[in-house]
Amino acid sequence: MSQTKIASLLGVTQPAVKQYLEEDERTYRKKLVSMGIQEKEIDDLLYSLSEILVREDVKEAMSFVTTRSLIFLSGLRFCKFHRNIDKDIPIDCNICASFYRENDESLLYSALGMLQNPLISALIPQVLSNIAFARRGASSCNDVLAIPGRIANVRGIPMAASRPQWGGSRHLSKVIITVMKVCSDVRSVMDIKYDSSVEGAVEKSKLKYSRVGPQDFADDESIADAIKSVFDCSTDVVFHRGGKGLEPVTYVFGKDPLEVAEKVVTIAKFYASN
Repeated sequence: MSQTKIASLLGVTQPAVKQYLEEDERTYRKKLVSMGIQEKEIDDLLYSLSEILVREDVKEAMSFVTTRSLIFLSGLRFCKFHRNIDKDIPIDCNICASFYRENDESLLYSALGMLQNPLISALIPQVLSNIAFARRGASSCNDVLAIPGRIANVRGIPMAASRPQWGGSRHLSKVIITVMKVCSDVRSVMDIKYDSSVEGAVEKSKLKYSRVGPQDFADDESIADAIKSVFDCSTDVVFHRGGKGLEPVTYVFGKDPLEVAEKVVTIAKFYASN
């Protein structure tokens, strides 16, 4: 991709792109780590942003960068770095915590953009996929945003069948609301397929996982209760091994849809390399 094209996609000048490219990548990584961003987070951000830019979706790219930056700021991730620069900052300063106000639908749309990746098409199960995001304190299906009609492969690209709607998935609503009783900060989940290669990809991803099942002819409540029984706040993935009348499924959890999408993208990369 030319420097001019990169400049157009990022909304900067071509000379600025030239200057960025002339600098050693390790220099930028070192700066980001010194600010408080972990190496894995850098890799995930770069991969997700690259996938969006390859599709030339400038609006989605800008939304992704802005949203992730504000989430880092509001999470007070840069405070130590900032205090090293300015010693006069009060020790109890938390002004950045108010910089970001969560927009549930915007976060889910950004995650869907990240999931439009050919690698992820191999992870869509026969029952199709969905991704859900619950309001804080969610207590019913109508408190959970998801995709009516689910996510299916369209010409090798995972695509949402419709716009996200509150109450869009009764199954994932039951799962995430039940899990929130164990860990209220975990508010998002996506279901992808399960097989031994997916399990191997999750292990390589260094994600924490548990297994449940098999359960024969299990309903939504039984599945959710089984997941809850092995769940804690450090759990990233739960493998449900299916049963009679039930396809095996992998549930990927996170604090928000962007975190879930980043984990799914990571799993997809390792799955493709198997």
